[in-house]
Amino acid sequence: IWVAGFGEWYNSEFVFQQMKEYNLSGWSDARVIIFHLALTATYSFVILLPSVLGEELGWRGFLVPELGKFMSFTNVALTSGLIWSMWHWPLMFMGLYGNDGPPLYYQIFFFTLFITSNAVIMTYLRFKTNSLWSAVIFHMSLNVFLQEVFAPLTIETDRSAWYVNEFGVVPALVAFVIAVYFWRKGKAEFGDLSAWRNTATG
Repeated sequence: IWVAGFGEWYNSEFVFQQMKEYNLSGWSDARVIIFHLALTATYSFVILLPSVLGEELGWRGFLVPELGKFMSFTNVALTSGLIWSMWHWPLMFMGLYGNDGPPLYYQIFFFTLFITSNAVIMTYLRFKTNSLWSAVIFHMSLNVFLQEVFAPLTIETDRSAWYVNEFGVVPALVAFVIAVYFWRKGKAEFGDLSAWRNTATG
């Protein structure tokens, strides 16, 4: 996004605000950014843990294993991803969640692609590790770094809303490419999930 010019590096006003909030007067912008990144990757994880864990108990803790009892890996990943994305749609319809500028259909399409792609990755991690924590850590990383680091550090232009955040084309396409890799791994390793079912019930 920065290299292509859809948004610019870096938002000095945001960095200055962080400098004041962290009481880091005299620090260079680079040091403030590194400090903010380190604090976000540690402290923010702890703060977000209860809400993300609660959400993941439902999605990857309950829904994915239940679907895995009678669906293939592909169907579990896509079904859970579509349900997860549709869960957010009412907020988008009400204008409480999304970017300013692009039409609603555009945002819903790329948001759904983004969320479903990430669900494919998280479904693979869930079955591979047989642990909820892999999904929790992935989910927290997604929220923390996208919303607390990359988005506020980006200077948005008049067209940025079409490309950035969970509702723009760039994160959705990046997530999709990575999801294809994990989907292929999931199909190869789990297939119809019969082996996982035997392990889970045995």
